[in-house]
Amino acid sequence: MSTDSGITQEGASTQGPARARIWRSIVFAPEGDGNRRRRGSDGFRLGAALVIVLVGLAIVRVDPGPEHEIVHFFSPPPDGIRWLVTTTYILGSFGLIVILGAVAFLSHRRAVLRDLTLAGAAAFGFSALMWLVFGSTGGRPHDASLAGYNLEYPVAIVVVVVAVAMAALPYLSRSVQRLVELVVALAALATVVAGYGLPVNVAASVALGWGTVALLHLVFGSPLGLPSGEELAAVVEDLGVLVGALQPSRHQVWGVARYTGIDRSGGPLAVSLYGRDAADAQLLSKTGRFFFYRDSGPTLSFSRVQQVEHEAYMTLLAERAGVATSHVLVAGIGGPSRDAVLVVRSPVGVPLAELVESSLTDPLLDACFSSVLRLRKAGIAHGALSGDTIIVDPEHGVVSLVDLRTSSASPSQDRLDADMAGALAAVGLVAGPEATAAAARRVLPEAVVTAALPHLRRASLDRVTSKALKGRSKLLEEVRTRTAQAFEIEVPKLAEPKRVSWGTLIMTIGTLIGGWALILVLIQVGQSFDTIKGAAWGWVAVTAVLAQLAYPSTALSVVGTVRTALPFGRVVALEFANAFTSLAGGTPATFGTRVRFFQLQGSDATQAVTSGALVSTSSWIVKGLLFLISLPLAWSSFNFSNDGTDTSGDHGKAVWLILAVIVAVIVLIGVALAVPRLRRLAADKARPKLLQIWADLKLLAAQPSKLIEVFGGALAAQVLVALALGTALHAFGEQLSLATIFIVITLASMLGGVSPVPGGMGVVEAGMILALTAAGVPENQAVAATFVQRMFTSYLPPLWGWFVLAWMRKREYL
Repeated sequence: MSTDSGITQEGASTQGPARARIWRSIVFAPEGDGNRRRRGSDGFRLGAALVIVLVGLAIVRVDPGPEHEIVHFFSPPPDGIRWLVTTTYILGSFGLIVILGAVAFLSHRRAVLRDLTLAGAAAFGFSALMWLVFGSTGGRPHDASLAGYNLEYPVAIVVVVVAVAMAALPYLSRSVQRLVELVVALAALATVVAGYGLPVNVAASVALGWGTVALLHLVFGSPLGLPSGEELAAVVEDLGVLVGALQPSRHQVWGVARYTGIDRSGGPLAVSLYGRDAADAQLLSKTGRFFFYRDSGPTLSFSRVQQVEHEAYMTLLAERAGVATSHVLVAGIGGPSRDAVLVVRSPVGVPLAELVESSLTDPLLDACFSSVLRLRKAGIAHGALSGDTIIVDPEHGVVSLVDLRTSSASPSQDRLDADMAGALAAVGLVAGPEATAAAARRVLPEAVVTAALPHLRRASLDRVTSKALKGRSKLLEEVRTRTAQAFEIEVPKLAEPKRVSWGTLIMTIGTLIGGWALILVLIQVGQSFDTIKGAAWGWVAVTAVLAQLAYPSTALSVVGTVRTALPFGRVVALEFANAFTSLAGGTPATFGTRVRFFQLQGSDATQAVTSGALVSTSSWIVKGLLFLISLPLAWSSFNFSNDGTDTSGDHGKAVWLILAVIVAVIVLIGVALAVPRLRRLAADKARPKLLQIWADLKLLAAQPSKLIEVFGGALAAQVLVALALGTALHAFGEQLSLATIFIVITLASMLGGVSPVPGGMGVVEAGMILALTAAGVPENQAVAATFVQRMFTSYLPPLWGWFVLAWMRKREYL
């Protein structure tokens, strides 16, 4: 008996942990490699969720009739099934949150519990933020037929439960995932049927919860890690390559999983795995490179098969050109997830970045530049040359170029020059400036070096090289100087700050004048303070967004004014930074900042000058056309009389005074052109610039896309500024036609343009207030709307422009 009892107790003691392991294996998926990674598909989920929420917001403000029909068809439910609907709602919302939290707690999965808590808190926070900005109903008009229904937009409990469920899914097994998704869908349906949320509100709430988790995964990484080396080895062997062992590489890149290993004979292998989100990741990566780098990367592929084929093709093309690189073994689709896999035999050697200066002999340095030059002669741009992609074999004196994922077989001249600049920087980081310059002199043609040196700036280099240069800002300057001296060519110079000039002094005086005018406007604002307090803050938020979108639009115009590539994101940052520099130093400071930015991007000062002139010219052309189009449509809306029907008092006289000043300026320009001496002086000063602008426009005309960028960006900027004024008027219960607003803004801009004040501050406000009152807007509302619009277009941007300027200087973009 005692023996049997002992056996029973032992069996019970072992069955407990075994049963725990069994239920955990049923509920949870394998943990994988335990690492968190950002996935491209999460970026698209976030974008889709944002679109759905905004579209839903627009729909609820209309309060469409079809939604009412759907609501009254499903709700309220028949009495016989009301209990079932309520039970489904409770279990699928509050119940699901409790169940998932309890399972995570009981299984001691702290990471799961942490993610669920963070997702739920973030979801509720975003819901509360939307209530604060747009109101608890999202701006839905009052409708008696919806009495008794929950009009909340978004529906907080739906947002939270979807976020918690989506955060849990990566940790759950496939069958439990499907069960959770079914419960969430039934809970959303029950929410509508029970009247706890309207259809559009519930759909937007589901999207908001979904997007919240996507955002968290983009910030902190997704728990969906890489497949194990054993799993990938099985896929590779299915493709015909026998593998001994595989393990994830230490350095992973966005959109592709990298593995290293050996085959059955002991030879080194490298495997690239393109998963389901590879195409999404490449599109996001290409978009990011377009924003922040001169080169947006390889041609866009819309499937993982195309991506793996592109890398394999470029590797074979480089190998055929005589460049030492990886040897392609197989490229294909395999595994249960049908992932795309590229298997190559890795070249012998170590990355250049891991070597020390003493191990780099002259023949090895010469081989580095010879390999890049050979790739260049074959018409191939690598696109990511750095100390990690240049492999050196000191024993055999061979240098290989690997990882051609971002390469191109039809590159622009800029990409080829940037490649050579990347090679100079990568070698300089290890060998030092003197040895780099000497090797370049022995191997490279003078024309190639002359074209590459302007690109030898941290802002123009690959992200890996740029990161390695952090804290070594003087190194690139030394490499550039030593290399130029070795070839006896001129070192590219950066624009230097200027001393205070008479123009700056006049601008300072004008600033004082504008400040006085602004004080007068602010006095009017103080008198209208009660009106401002009663603003509809949702419209104020929309005004803020529209005003900031004008800066990217102007940046698009800047990008279009140059024939070479410019990183769009950095140009946007430049425009924000110039909001501060124009206020602090006027036009000279803005000009100097623009010139320095262009030079650090590998362009010359001439392009900066002509770009600024083209942007200003295109802006005024667009303003003039919009003004002329708007005049016959909206001029009758203005009341310039002063006969007692003018409710704005003496504003009619003031508006006529503004027009008189503008006409006087035009007359003075005409007189200057009529007097021979003044005409010659104007011709000497202005004619070269006008001829240059005309020449640039003719060159850009050969590239219609550039003209679209120049004038499309200018048009978008003007429309956004006008819409910002329109939404500011809506915030105070007023509205004007878009044509009327164009006239108001153009008149104010002309007045500010003829005044020696940075940004026309103070003068523009006065002109806008006078024009708005002439258009029939009460004075208090005109003052309040002008203040709100100018606050987001002129007063606040210099504040964050200063931070952007400091950030750009820190990153050596300026």
